Amino acid sequence: MDEISMGQFACEPELAKKIDMAEVVSFDFFDTLYLRPLSDPEDAFTLLGEKLNIENFRAKRQQAQAEAFRVMVQEGRKEITLDNIYSCFPDKQYAKEALMQAEYDLEMQLIEPNYELFPLFQQLIASGKKVVIVSDMYFSGQFFEQALAKQQIGNITIFSSADANATKRDSGELFTIVSTQLGVEPGKILHIGDSETGDVKRPSEKGLLSYHYVASRFRDKKKNASLSTSIAEGLLRMEAREIEYGSYEELGFLTGGPASLGFLEWINSKSRTDGIDHILFFARDGYVLTNVASQHMKDRLPPFNYFYGSRTTFTLAAMTDANFSAYIPFLISGSDGLCASEVLERIGVKVPAPEIMDKFGLGAQVAITPTLHEKLVAFLYAWRWEILKVCQRNRRALFQYLRQSGIQSGQKVAVVDVGWSGTTQEAFINAISSFMKLDIHGYYFCLADTPERLHRQNSMNMSALFDSSNSSPELVAKIYAARVAVEFFFSAPHHSIIGLVPGNPVVAVEDAGRGADENLCDSVRALCYGSERFARLYYQTQERLGLSLSPQMLAMPMIELARTENWDQYSLITCLKNFDAWGSSKNKQLVATDYL
Repeated sequence: MDEISMGQFACEPELAKKIDMAEVVSFDFFDTLYLRPLSDPEDAFTLLGEKLNIENFRAKRQQAQAEAFRVMVQEGRKEITLDNIYSCFPDKQYAKEALMQAEYDLEMQLIEPNYELFPLFQQLIASGKKVVIVSDMYFSGQFFEQALAKQQIGNITIFSSADANATKRDSGELFTIVSTQLGVEPGKILHIGDSETGDVKRPSEKGLLSYHYVASRFRDKKKNASLSTSIAEGLLRMEAREIEYGSYEELGFLTGGPASLGFLEWINSKSRTDGIDHILFFARDGYVLTNVASQHMKDRLPPFNYFYGSRTTFTLAAMTDANFSAYIPFLISGSDGLCASEVLERIGVKVPAPEIMDKFGLGAQVAITPTLHEKLVAFLYAWRWEILKVCQRNRRALFQYLRQSGIQSGQKVAVVDVGWSGTTQEAFINAISSFMKLDIHGYYFCLADTPERLHRQNSMNMSALFDSSNSSPELVAKIYAARVAVEFFFSAPHHSIIGLVPGNPVVAVEDAGRGADENLCDSVRALCYGSERFARLYYQTQERLGLSLSPQMLAMPMIELARTENWDQYSLITCLKNFDAWGSSKNKQLVATDYL
């Protein structure tokens, strides 16, 4: 074999230099040469328990392994095997051989070559360099041979601790066996692996060269993280290498994607139970949901649309001269700090000339305060005919829009919103009541235990993935307290919808807000991309592994975010400015931390 030059291999100089020095290159297997789509390897036990429908399988499997080690020590052995583990398994629902095969098969399905190291492994083989695998694992060498055969690789010498009754991690004895069996002095063997103890310290103690592999997306394992979080982080590491570390795409992938899928899977089940004829995903909350549903669930859901409507749109559509007074609280809500012209801008109403505003004492430099509410109300009454023109236009356009969306009177329609108290659903019902009879069901990510929600529950059909009927009040309160962050993940790369214009098709009226971050839409677009990317990879993995996660389990990364005690770790969220168009003003600046 020709001498190998450092420039021949696609790896960093330190590793290339050590490869040149070595006659044999040894690779650790799990988390080095091959990866699982899990951040915690023991989450495979949770998956297996779901597949086998064995209650508390993970704890039982951990208990069996601990007992197998105890017996190992008692019998004077140095390693355990899969047979040893399941000989100690306390649940007799399945035969030992069936459990062993189930775990073996699942692990074989889970593992995939690590794109960061496997090309080097293949290059080394092609170059003629002696390559071996050295692994501390309760699987025999047959497992590793079968895994490599899936990539058409054979004739690789395997050193498994289960076969050798010796380990890397304890005294490094397995490395001595490697050196002896190959007839190569330790200093001519390079071992590559991810464990500081078993793959760096122990081989070095035995005189081998070593290289500590640290994944480019290395993350410390989160304590008590959900299975969904584990899968998201595992898939990100394995499959989504183009997503930049610490970016909005990554945030969407890890949190927004699982939450959207959990919500959608719940909507799918709930809509079937309720016999829904049509689903309307309200803007902007339904943007990612609609995209994911279009890509992956079109044949499972009833007909659905992304519907450019909002609480503002529907509330205005419900307003008439006869009920104008009843909507004054809505028109002035959240107006403190705004100027009067901004109160009109946020509902898409033409603003009077500056001199007229000055006559009312509500010029551009005057910020609304509670003491000015009476004056603001007087101005709104004086300008109500302009306001009512917009209301009438919205009402006409809403009727057209529903017909263009395929909605017919008498249908059972689900309207999808993130949460929290049913205000948008109520506004929609009020807006359409004069021209269309529909059986409206509200589907929410979370319904909070607010007085408004509890009152509406008596007259409106409202259900949620998370509410006090299926979750603890404490959890619901946590999600509600983090609602600004949760809403961000269910946003869209367009501005708030504040109205509709009749036509074919109907056109949405947007409000960019005042003083909003000019990059906000770009940030949301990246967030949505990450969420949709997760959906694609998850559904591929689900099909390959036969995953069966409940909707609530899927959505857990969002719940973990809502439970956080340290919002500083979510700077991509806390840095957002004036993201709420309704309350935004050029006179003030609101940031996410004002709400968290």
